Amino acid sequence: MASAAGQMAGASQAEVSPEIRLLGILCNWSPFACFNAAAMAHLELPPEYSFMRVMCIGRINQALILRAFEYGADGVILLECKDEDCRYGPGPEVGHANVDRVRRLLHLLGIGQSRLVEKSFQAHEKEELVRTLEEFADQIKALGPNPAKPPQGRRSA
Repeated sequence: MASAAGQMAGASQAEVSPEIRLLGILCNWSPFACFNAAAMAHLELPPEYSFMRVMCIGRINQALILRAFEYGADGVILLECKDEDCRYGPGPEVGHANVDRVRRLLHLLGIGQSRLVEKSFQAHEKEELVRTLEEFADQIKALGPNPAKPPQGRRSA
């Protein structure tokens, strides 16, 4: 397992060589605070993850989530604030609607809805965040690789 700080800093996939590739998209507020707290506490995260920090989960569009699967992600987890803690008003509503639409598309594409998960956290829940990441990694390992994964020649930077 890799440290939270090392994964956000961009440890290369070649260093880890995991059997699956996961993307965690973190809201800038509570989930990122959890992520930082996990790093400060030296909690270990599954090495299969790459992370992307965004201002609000509700501000990302469906194409970004789909692009992760297009470029070879086996699973995507959206780490968001609790609905009542969002600093962007309608952010949670928009985020939930986007996830519902993308899940339907994943089903139609044969990728499967369970490869996209959204979880909410408050700023103090670092252990819960790490546990959730581990559980999602185990769930995706059990499913195996993304059935629509592109050939090895096409990988994200």
